[in-house]
Formats: sequence, structure tokens, C-alpha cells
Amino acid sequence: MSNHSGDNYRLISNESHGRNTAELPLVLRVEDLAQMLSIGRNTAYALVRSGEIRSIRIGKSYRIPKEAIEEYISNNHASP
Repeated sequence: MSNHSGDNYRLISNESHGRNTAELPLVLRVEDLAQMLSIGRNTAYALVRSGEIRSIRIGKSYRIPKEAIEEYISNNHASP
């Protein structure tokens, strides 16, 4: 059984775009990160590879804990 159900994809595309992360899966793919931050896929991979956003390496794939995304956003928000 896949860990990426249709429900998770709808949740990511409809609610995670800078909004509530409470209902997101515990880990996300780099593609999900890119969509959440409205950045390109290459930029998302660069953030993960540089360590700016914590990740877990599983084989050749990266998985990003949702807490790592929340930390990145809170540490990098623009001041008024």
C-alpha cells in the first residue's frame, strides 16, 4: 500500500500552501516542499541538500519532516 494516498495529495495541494500544517503527513517529498513554499523543484532540492531544511535520506530519495518545514519558515520569515 502506498504512503501517498489521493487524500494526502488533495490535502497538500489545497491546504498546505502556507496555511495549516497540522493535518499534513509526518514527512513530505521534495516536490511537496516546492509546492508549499511556491518555489521551483531545483530550489527545493538545493535547500534540502545544503541542510537549510532538515531531511531524511531514504535510498536516493529525500523526505522532509513537516516540523523541519515549520522551523525553516519560522526562522526565515521576513520582518515588517
